[in-house]
Amino acid sequence: MSSFRSSLLFMIFMSLVVLGSSQLTNSTEAAEPLKLKTVKVNILSAFSTPQERELLYSFKRTLLNNYSISVDENLIFWERQSNWQQQLEGNQPDLIIVIGSRSYQKVASLELNTPMLALMLNKSQFENLKEKPKDNVYAITHSQPIVRFIQLAKSLNAYQAQVGSFISPKTKNNIQQFSKLASFYNLSYRPIMVDPKLTGRDALKQLENCCSVMIMESDCVFRPGKVRKSILINAYRQRMVVIAHSESVLKEGAMLTLSTRPHDIGEQAAKLYQQLLSDELQEPYQFPDSFAISINRKVARLLGYEELTVGRLMQKVEALQYIHHMMINRNNQTP
Repeated sequence: MSSFRSSLLFMIFMSLVVLGSSQLTNSTEAAEPLKLKTVKVNILSAFSTPQERELLYSFKRTLLNNYSISVDENLIFWERQSNWQQQLEGNQPDLIIVIGSRSYQKVASLELNTPMLALMLNKSQFENLKEKPKDNVYAITHSQPIVRFIQLAKSLNAYQAQVGSFISPKTKNNIQQFSKLASFYNLSYRPIMVDPKLTGRDALKQLENCCSVMIMESDCVFRPGKVRKSILINAYRQRMVVIAHSESVLKEGAMLTLSTRPHDIGEQAAKLYQQLLSDELQEPYQFPDSFAISINRKVARLLGYEELTVGRLMQKVEALQYIHHMMINRNNQTP
């Protein structure tokens, strides 16, 4: 009796094993392999740089890993290839990526049938696109929005902080935005009207007692050079915190900078393109989603901010961003 029971249990066990194996085989056969979509992308730039390679690697990897899109790229360097214009649409690409402000200038007047994504545009080009949108043209700038500079200034917790910025005839439209945002965060704002053609003399004269935090959000007023370096040195002598837009300005004497890594621009570009493909794109011209803060430790120590940390500043700025975003959404929903 016991041997019969053992045999019966063994037969039942084997039947279950065979049944499970059959179901596993059927489910495996039913599962289709993941299909990759391949897109042809022509990439226009002056020449290859480490920053460009980092951006493109991030763009391709994000499309592949997150959206199952493979990129068949074609690099076009307009400084080396005289026929670059013929190559732009010669292979019937799905997308044209233009990297850098000079590269965008090359194609800005061309009539292209292919969607174009311009990356790493300077602020003036980006603002022009926002004011006068172009069909089939999309852009991500590496410049930071003004609100982010104001939020960083607020995060310093400086007593009775007065924020200032240089305003030239070309950037006078920024005054209203600076004033509105500074008021939102209970900061006072003073525009410093300058004419860059005067080699910075008028700027140096106005530095004394103008503000406690100076924001240099772009190169639009003072480009890299002796004049800007002289302004930064004098700002330090006036015990003024300078928040700038590039780590290169950090070396010139700024205490803090806001910037975005090429890797993050690549990720954001991949997301934008995926939204374009799926007809979900709402904002064709975008500021960077992510950002990094850098500190000139020597200047920070001499100005009394020796305990300042990047982590703490990031937390404060992100918290202020969240509050600002919630307030805007609430106002937009108010009938």
